[in-house]
Amino acid sequence: MSFCAARTTTAQSGVPSTSQAIRVVLADDHQLVREALARLLDSEPDIEVVGSCADGDEAFKAVVRERPDVVVLDVSMPHRTGLEVAELLTESDAVPAELRIVILTALRAPELARRAFEHGAQAIVLKDDAFADLTEAIRSVVVGRAFVSSALGGAVLEAEATGRVLLSARELEVLRLIGQGLTNKQIGVALSISAKTVDNHRTRMMRKLDAHAVADLVRHAIQIGLVEA
Repeated sequence: MSFCAARTTTAQSGVPSTSQAIRVVLADDHQLVREALARLLDSEPDIEVVGSCADGDEAFKAVVRERPDVVVLDVSMPHRTGLEVAELLTESDAVPAELRIVILTALRAPELARRAFEHGAQAIVLKDDAFADLTEAIRSVVVGRAFVSSALGGAVLEAEATGRVLLSARELEVLRLIGQGLTNKQIGVALSISAKTVDNHRTRMMRKLDAHAVADLVRHAIQIGLVEA
């Protein structure tokens, strides 16, 4: 049975969470893990869990409904995996471009780290990492920094050197077409997505790459070999 609960929380200090708190939706199909993480995250004064879900479909719905700052997704869930949900979220017009995605997994697999970023995640944390690693990941992605579990960090160093690890596969497609001088409308037609979705991808890329203008995106596309100068 699918399940996703909205939550009203109070910070560890006893002061109700404010609009300044980082709003998080948490998705994990193991109830004990989900409830324990929700309690721990709620104990952080700057984090508020606004949704707790047991499967991928409910996680997507919760993000659309609650519009959190961050969604934490377990990789292995019923209906949709965490990676499938991540990709769906990055493609959806119903999701704000500011959403950050953290992947949580028990799998110590180097390739999974690459796939997580390709599917639109900005961070990946192992379930046997310290709780402080999860909170660091959440706080990092909110300010535009990627986070990779130290146990997996070496697996993505080569990809990071090219600048590609920060961008999903779809974002790389959009970046290539931006580099070729196409407009949002033209890119949307080429990729069979809406112009709004293209604009969301553009916004996310500019934030990830600390770009301030389209010209900065074009330069990055040239630097990583997507287009020729």
